[in-house]
Amino acid sequence: MPYTNLDDFLTRAAARLTPPMDEMTLQDTGDLDFLTPEEVAIIRPAAVLIGIIPRKSGATALLTVRPTTMASHPGQVAFPGGKVDPIDVDEVAAALREAEEEVGVVPEDVEVIGKAAPYVTGTRFRITPVLGVLPADFVPVPDPTEVADVFETPLEFLMNTANHTMGHATYKGKKREYYEMPHNGYRIWGVTAGIIRRLYQTLYEGGD
Repeated sequence: MPYTNLDDFLTRAAARLTPPMDEMTLQDTGDLDFLTPEEVAIIRPAAVLIGIIPRKSGATALLTVRPTTMASHPGQVAFPGGKVDPIDVDEVAAALREAEEEVGVVPEDVEVIGKAAPYVTGTRFRITPVLGVLPADFVPVPDPTEVADVFETPLEFLMNTANHTMGHATYKGKKREYYEMPHNGYRIWGVTAGIIRRLYQTLYEGGD
């Protein structure tokens, strides 16, 4: 069953994602096949916030564009987030802290729904997506050193497989496929699109 409305989306999320305080129950996805056993052994934890904003015109997801000066994934579309630091209690805390630093999200204003399936990247990060609802009147306050741009994409668009197209590339000497979800001049692809696709599968196809 495809996306119908925000209430149904959040009901599914509460039932099928891992509760915020629980140990992860969903299976890792991503680029594990591109990592050697030695690389897998030194995977670093990271987290991102899938911030849902219940706008009057329809629910949106908050996304950013990384500065071209970033060492990792420069210029790409991403959810607010980053590495789990020693000061973070867990991945949820890391996602909220990073979202506050990058785009001005107030952690106390976020209704955290759950944790989606972790995405392992070819750069050896295990990214835990944290799904949370932001205030309907949220106004981003971006830090220009952290993000080059902030935008919103309709949740209805992202949760529609008709908008999930496949791209092809060679990575670490292997052919690979990746998802793309271009919208309104922004190229949502790679890790971010992979996280979105996996979220769709978990909520609307049963997932794990």
